[in-house]
Amino acid sequence: MEKRKFLLLLKKYRTGQASEQEKAYLTAYYNLFDARPDVTEMLNPEETEFLKNQIKAELKNKIDLHQQKPAAKTFKLYYRLTAAAVVLIAFSAGLLFYAQKNDGNLFSAFRHKPNDIASGGNKAILTLANGNRIILTNAKNGLLAQQGGTQINKTANGQIIYNVAQAVKGTDTAFNTITTPRGGQYMVVLPDSSRVYLDANSSLRFPAAFSGKLRTVMLTGEAYFEVAHNKNMPFHVISKGQTVEVLGTHFNINAYNDEKEIKTTLLEGSVRVSAEGGTALLVPGEQSQIAKTVTAGKNITVIKNANTDEAVAWKNGFFQFENADIQTIMRQFARWYNVDVVFEGNVQERLFSGEIHRNLTVLQALDLLNYANVHFSIDGKKIIVSP
Repeated sequence: MEKRKFLLLLKKYRTGQASEQEKAYLTAYYNLFDARPDVTEMLNPEETEFLKNQIKAELKNKIDLHQQKPAAKTFKLYYRLTAAAVVLIAFSAGLLFYAQKNDGNLFSAFRHKPNDIASGGNKAILTLANGNRIILTNAKNGLLAQQGGTQINKTANGQIIYNVAQAVKGTDTAFNTITTPRGGQYMVVLPDSSRVYLDANSSLRFPAAFSGKLRTVMLTGEAYFEVAHNKNMPFHVISKGQTVEVLGTHFNINAYNDEKEIKTTLLEGSVRVSAEGGTALLVPGEQSQIAKTVTAGKNITVIKNANTDEAVAWKNGFFQFENADIQTIMRQFARWYNVDVVFEGNVQERLFSGEIHRNLTVLQALDLLNYANVHFSIDGKKIIVSP
């Protein structure tokens, strides 16, 4: 950008006349003050200091700190698509979109800071019934394999689709498994046209063709399901001691080993959740929770007005937290960024609410939490959390 245009933009910012995109562009320059001196050399020291201080102050104003109880503080983090301030860490998805559209190299230096870790992406391994493994990230588009009358294809946008020839349906004994690593996610279209979105560190086992009276799949980790309607063949998801039965609906299951509860969140339709402690019929907007501790048993708790946006935020490209402690946040970061997390010292109890875009690098994601007096350092693939 020419200096004349840049200074005009800076003047509009000073007088409160800058648009959201113009504010985002200035913020992008702010992020590169240290990493890319060449993009800010047009500013004199006074202009540089003004821009840094104004945008930094605006970010701090976006962090609302208030006491919830003596032992815990809640930090509300604001960075929606229209946020004006995304200081230091390019937190706004709107800013990222704007930067990609207007300057392809704008964040290149910022993304490659020493010790930084890139966000996850579409990564998975498909294990066929015969034991053959296909690394989907490297696989070419088109036909990947054929099992009986089922063709397995990879589309141009990276989806895996199972196509079953009607004439040869008849067995569901050939099971396939799709597995995402830490730092991976993937979407698969099952033989019945149901869509399953797998989050990081998860796996789904399913037949190459459904037959009989039931469509049964087995889940570990987390997945979002869009089940094709078939009243004559109910869809069952088995995960960690619970079974979810549906006819056709949209729902999310979180059954990670390191989480305290198995959570099933219903967005559309109806599902029946079964476990040792009984059954629960969910309606849209409800969430069932089954504690995994021995003392709590397998009783099902139903949350009537669950935060469905939080439950499926990962599928939509965000982390979303509602009064989440730092341990909960770091478990999600560990899965998505493929890192280990170590807590050192007495980290004060704090609760966080807000959204973080999953496209950010780990340093970008952690920087806002630093404003809540929680500190982080990175050692290889390890994040160290300290007071």
